[in-house]
Amino acid sequence: MKIAVDLRSLSSGYVSGVENYILNLLDQMLKLDKTNSYLLFYNAFQRKSLGDFHYVNSQIINSRYPNKLLNLGLKTGLVSFEKLVGEFDVLFMPNPNQFYIKGKARLVVTAHDLSPLVTPEYYDLKRRLWHRFLNYKKIFERADAIAAVSDYTKYDLVRLLGIKTDKINTIHPGVNSKLFSPDQPVSELRQVRNQYGLPGDYILFLNTLEPRKNLINLLKAFEMLDQDIFLVIAGKPGWKYRGLMRKIRQSKKHHRIRMLGYIPEKHKPAIITMSKFLVYPSFYEGFGFQPLEAAACGRPSVISSVSSLPEVLGEASLLVNPHSAHELLKAFRLLLTDAPLAQSLAEKARQKALAYTWEDAAKKTLELITRN
Repeated sequence: MKIAVDLRSLSSGYVSGVENYILNLLDQMLKLDKTNSYLLFYNAFQRKSLGDFHYVNSQIINSRYPNKLLNLGLKTGLVSFEKLVGEFDVLFMPNPNQFYIKGKARLVVTAHDLSPLVTPEYYDLKRRLWHRFLNYKKIFERADAIAAVSDYTKYDLVRLLGIKTDKINTIHPGVNSKLFSPDQPVSELRQVRNQYGLPGDYILFLNTLEPRKNLINLLKAFEMLDQDIFLVIAGKPGWKYRGLMRKIRQSKKHHRIRMLGYIPEKHKPAIITMSKFLVYPSFYEGFGFQPLEAAACGRPSVISSVSSLPEVLGEASLLVNPHSAHELLKAFRLLLTDAPLAQSLAEKARQKALAYTWEDAAKKTLELITRN
């Protein structure tokens, strides 16, 4: 069987949730699958190294079309995936994107979340226009099978788009336990602390800086906190982030806030491990990798009690109403003053993280892709 895989979502140059999913899942699939062959499609004017995917059973196909023209061609049917990669039996899209299949090949798509439909107000105009052009409903209706990253995402697919439940399969992503673990070398911790100028004790936020992540309420809670601790915010700027930056500059505790910007994957475990705990107060998530990565590092988390987040960690974290800065504050105080509670949650989270493996996710995804 020939499996075409759409890797266009790797073109950003950053590793966030979707990129993390694609890189880890596909690496495991290629290692496990000794039967099928893979056509890995990537489009970029400047060629990108995909050395991690150089397996005997894979072929990387790199085109150099302007993205706007390629998307328009796929939208109108002037360009087909067969023209881009040759004949195939299944097209696997690990993230929804514009496509056109001329023949009778099956389509398998991963659904991460439906935030463009649930929280459109958190996106800028350019991104909203792109989502409308993409047409999620059309993609998921055309799909022969859908891999939803959580039961909550499956619920949204049915509730918001009317997709039939029998073709939606919940397949939880994994966590890279070799990278994210409590056993970080002291030399690595020291080097990362010095490189980023990290303070002694700090609360950590690690994600894209955008309104959906609820950093405004996080900032309000931190300003009310009377403990002697810092707030470290790590992540690349997203859409509508300027209002947050203004709030931070104007904060009465701006001198106790450290902005690190984008953090490469190799430095995340050390930054997580040295924190007191992770805070993830997002209004909406399809899965939420960062609390799981913190759990794998043996650190507790304060997370939202909404969308998929309780499904991922549940009782192994402190759940709060993301709309309430006072609930966030109460959770902060608990973890900073109750050491036995913090240790208990850290241990529960660590055990919970062991259940999320990329090998398991890859096996289930392969079964879905190769199903007749």
